[in-house]
This record gives sequence, structure tokens and C-alpha cells, in this order.
Amino acid sequence: MKMNKNTIKVIFSLCLALCCLFFSCKDPEENILYIASQPELYTSRFIVSHKSGLYPSSFFLSLYAPEGSKIYYSIDGSIPTASKAGNGRVFRYTNPIPVKNRNNEPNLLATNANTTQFYGVSNDPRGHMQLPYYPSPTQVPKATVIRAIEVGSNGRQIGDVVTRTYFIGNNLSEYGSHPVISLVTDPYNLLDVNYGIYVRGAAHNRWDGPNQYNFRLNGRDRERETFFELFDSSRRVAVSQGSGIRIRGGWSRSHGQKSFNVYFRSEYGTSDLNYRLLPDAVNEDGTPTTRYRDFILRNGGNDVQETKLRDVFIQSLLKDRAFHTQGGIPSIVYLNGEYWGVYNIQERYSDRYIEYKGYANSRDNVIMFQTWEMDEGTEADWNTLQPQIEALANLDMTIPANYNTFLSMFDLQSYIDYFAAQIYIHNQDWPQNNFRIWRVRSIEPGNPYGDGKWRFMMYDTEFSMGIYAGGSISAEGQNTFKRITEHYHHNARIFTKLMQNTDFAKQFVTTMMDLYNVNFNYSSNVAELDRLAAIYRPIMQAQNARWGGWNFDSNIQNMKTYLNNIRSAMTNNYLPAHFGSLGINASNLVNVTLASSRPDSIKINTTTPRFNGSWTGRYYSALPVTVTAIIPDGYNFDGWTVSGGTPVSPASLTTVVNFSGNVTITANYSLK
Repeated sequence: MKMNKNTIKVIFSLCLALCCLFFSCKDPEENILYIASQPELYTSRFIVSHKSGLYPSSFFLSLYAPEGSKIYYSIDGSIPTASKAGNGRVFRYTNPIPVKNRNNEPNLLATNANTTQFYGVSNDPRGHMQLPYYPSPTQVPKATVIRAIEVGSNGRQIGDVVTRTYFIGNNLSEYGSHPVISLVTDPYNLLDVNYGIYVRGAAHNRWDGPNQYNFRLNGRDRERETFFELFDSSRRVAVSQGSGIRIRGGWSRSHGQKSFNVYFRSEYGTSDLNYRLLPDAVNEDGTPTTRYRDFILRNGGNDVQETKLRDVFIQSLLKDRAFHTQGGIPSIVYLNGEYWGVYNIQERYSDRYIEYKGYANSRDNVIMFQTWEMDEGTEADWNTLQPQIEALANLDMTIPANYNTFLSMFDLQSYIDYFAAQIYIHNQDWPQNNFRIWRVRSIEPGNPYGDGKWRFMMYDTEFSMGIYAGGSISAEGQNTFKRITEHYHHNARIFTKLMQNTDFAKQFVTTMMDLYNVNFNYSSNVAELDRLAAIYRPIMQAQNARWGGWNFDSNIQNMKTYLNNIRSAMTNNYLPAHFGSLGINASNLVNVTLASSRPDSIKINTTTPRFNGSWTGRYYSALPVTVTAIIPDGYNFDGWTVSGGTPVSPASLTTVVNFSGNVTITANYSLK
């Protein structure tokens, strides 16, 4: 049978594609091309010979479309079109594409010309927001990014844009087992003077007002299409799907390495990310979180050039408290195939978060207030809340009726836990900023979070622990109590009023001592900090070479200095100075020892210390402690034995213990 040249060309291309697919299935240990395990993504007409993945050596990428169609592809993240072909970054496909290690090739996105647009300018009226410009290296580590489309004989695109990311050789070896994320978007979305979200933009030379920088603008109209792929610890592609991105943050938007919100919507292909993104994240019922509608890629905020781990560390210490915390792990991000540095993957708070985590029956019933605005809700919700908060800030909380008004609006333990934690770490970006609460609009019977009370959400905690004061607690402004009692924000005013209420003050001091003894126990804190530092340290050298940074280990030591020094300052100075009317002072701090034959079987006040045999904490003898027996399976509770104090109800599961000196409280259990 005689075949024309076009037929031969089609058969040859198809055979080449099939060969590539065959070889790509071989074991990577045989030094044959490694392929991710997820199914190939392609239209019924358009075939790409290689999936995204990590490959041991260079190869040729083949694209195939039926006769009569044309293929266009880009190498810089652009959406390829016929009109762009020939610009040096978009091409018409005619021959297999060489895919190789591009580390020594010139940068396409991270050029100095582009990078100068990522920062504020020197005449910014809010000049303290300008960060020092850090030029891009001549070459940064790279992947090969290919985006391709099929164009029919009528000149119209057929099917979706196909996006692939290829790492060659040992490109990912220095990142250990950390997730590697590839974000691919048209550079126009990032760099255009009017449309780009990553640059200052045209004539935008102010931090606020009507002419804000592009990278400071918010909202859905500042969201841009991207393609998201995640390479897991084994370097297989665990996620490959469309998404949207927005620039995130406040002060840290001025940094060249900016944070992103990542969104999953049906318009990008699917409305969910179904993957266990954060190993420690759990839903309300304790099951692992495996569904996300959005999440954060965070540059570290105020900690962007110090350790990047401060917020992750602090929130990890507070997971058991009565407010929401964000799970977080480090990852490596490549933007349009170029190394963009270390980012923390963190959960993002929203009405969708509340719904898929199981805290409310429907996102439509969620109201969320952030700092100065209604984040989730309606104008009517805001018109109801705003006067309520202002009125609350002016009430005398020593009057029982006024205090009951507060109790009807807020979950008390959530409020106290949140304020105690923020004060302990001395968060200087709070209470006037980074403040978020949520509640259901209509009561949800049977839902413990559906009572309509406001609950707190912790985030952005890193402007704390003496971050710019070497970990000092004696530098000017390092006393959070002083700051909060002098602050104008309604958060501060309400809390200052509540400090005058004896019942609130007792519960606050007791909770603060629980945090002191357990959450901010110095020995366990240092162990956790050392663990995290060992995780981050190996990936910070490349980060600092890319974006600049200060000495990692000296900043870790500063954190340890703060954690050590705040303990005596809090118990000997700060708490007695503001709550001395309760009879507490440095001289009546005593040892409270819990003892039991069964491990972790006693709750004290608001916390359950982990111990096997006994545990000792420090409390003020002027304030009694409340202990609750946690009965182990197969045992009976036989009451309390107290040495050095008096239990109010020695046979009850929960009892109050009064004492004036060191006390030992023993929970007695016997086998059933």
C-alpha cells in the first residue's frame, strides 16, 4: 500500500509516542525514565508522550494530534497560541522537544528586570514597608515546563491546555522528603503592568489609597489561573490539577518572595483538592483532613528572612487550646519552572474551611470577622456585629449583667485561651491586626459549635517572641500587657474591661498558668524547636541564596532566649502586676504534683499533662486548682488523695483542691 508523506509522518509520530510511553513505565532503578503514578491527562485527540515527573536523564518529548491539527507549545508558562509563536518562548510543534537539565540556562521569570518590580519603591509614603531589594541570581534551579494546545483546521483551540513539569537528574535531591510544588501560570498574570498580580504596576507608587501597588490588591478579580502539581516525598506526582492563585499577606507582600492563596474551583477543573496535604491536620471529629477547597503557600510573613518556622512552631504548641490553629509544613515551590524558595503549606480559614472540617453544617450559615472587616457574611451581619462590639468595649464588666452580655456573645474559654496565648508570645501584630472570629448565624442543635457564640482562630503569630529584639523581653514594648491596656482597638478595650471582673481574672490567670506549665514548658518547647530547626535548616541555604536572609541558627537561639526568659517575667512580674488583687505574687508560687498509677489520667484546670507516674507544675497557692479524673479503660475511679491541700469533693470525678503550699494530688484507680 502506498502512503503519502503526511500519513508516514503521523504513523511515525504515533509510534514514537507509544515507544516513549512504553519506556517511561520502566522501573526508575533501572535508570529508565521515571513516571508519576497518576493517569496521563490528555484529550481524546491530543497525546503527550511523558507525564510530569522526575527523570534521571534528558529525553525527547513527543506531542501528537490528528492530521489536520496543529500543536503549539510554550516553555515559560504562557498559554501558547499561534499569534505568539516565534517570540522565543512559544513555538509550533514540528519535532520532538528536548527536555534536559536547565539549571545553567538564563532565567526567564526570575530576571533582574522582573525582580525590580516585585518590591516597593524608595518614595513610598509608607517607606518602612519597603524591604531591601535582593537581585535574582544569574541562574536559579529549574524544571522544564511545557504547556501545549491543539489547534484545529479552523484555527480554533481544541480541548484544554495541557501542562507538564519535568525535573531532570538530581534536581530535587537537596530538598529531602519535603513536598515540591510546581505552579505554572501565564507570565502575563504575574508581570503585566495593569493585570499582573506580582508587580508594583503602572504608576502605582503608594502603599495605600486609590493607587495601590498591584501586589497589594485583594479580591476575586485579583485571582489568576494556574496549574498546580505536587511532587510527594517519593517524587511521584500526587496532585495535578488546575487552580487559582492570589497574592496573600500584609507587610510581607513587599518582599520579593510573596505568599499565595491557592484556590480550587470547578472553573479550573475541580472544586476540591482531595489529598492529605498536611499530615497533622484533622477535622472536628478527629479524622485526617483529606479535602481542601483552598490553602496557603506562606513565605513566613515577618519571619521571611529569619527562620520561616516561627508561626508553624508557635501554632504547633497550641493545637489543644480552644481556638483554631493552622497545620503547617515546609515545601519547595517552583514558579513557572524556576526555584521560588521555601514556603509553608498552611490551612486557610474561610467559610469553606469551617464546613469541610465539620464545625458547621453549611458554609452559608457561617459568619467570619477578620480584623477590620466582615470576611464571610452579609452587610446585615456586619451592621449587627459592629455596634455590638463597640458597645461591649464600653461596658463596665464588674456589673454582672454586662459580663453576662459578654458571655452570651463569646465562648469564654476560647476567648481566654486566645488572649492568654497571644500575650504569652507577645505578638506585636495584634490586637489591632491579625484577629479573626467566627460563629454560626442560626443555631444548629446538636452541634457543639453551633451555639451562635464567637470563637477564635489563631494565625500569623510570627511577629512575636522578640523577633527583632534578639529574643529580649526587656526591650521597649516587649510587655504585651502594657501594650494591650493602652491600646485603642476594641479587642484591647474589651479585654481591659474584663480584667476588672474577678471571675474572669481568676479563670484567665489559671489558664495562663496552664499554658506556662504545659504548652510553653521550656524543656518540651526547646525539643520541639530543635526538631523543627533540623527539618528547615537543610533547605534554608538555597532559600537565602535566592532571596536573602539572616543567620538561621542565631534566630533559633533568640527564640530559645525568649522562651526561657518569659517564664519568670510572666509569673513574677506581669501577672502579679495586673492581677495582684487576686492575692497572687512571686512568693506564693508553689509546686502542684499530679500522681497516678495510670499515665495521662488527670486533667488539671484546662489542660491534660502527659506523664507516667507523676507530673509537677507551678501554680499560685492563692488560686485553687480543679482536677478531673480520666478513667482508663478497664478501671474504676476510687477517689482522690491529697497531701498538702484539701479536696472539696474527694470522691467526685472532678474536684476543686485548695492549698497554701506544695501539694500532691493522687488519682486512685483499681481494676474492674
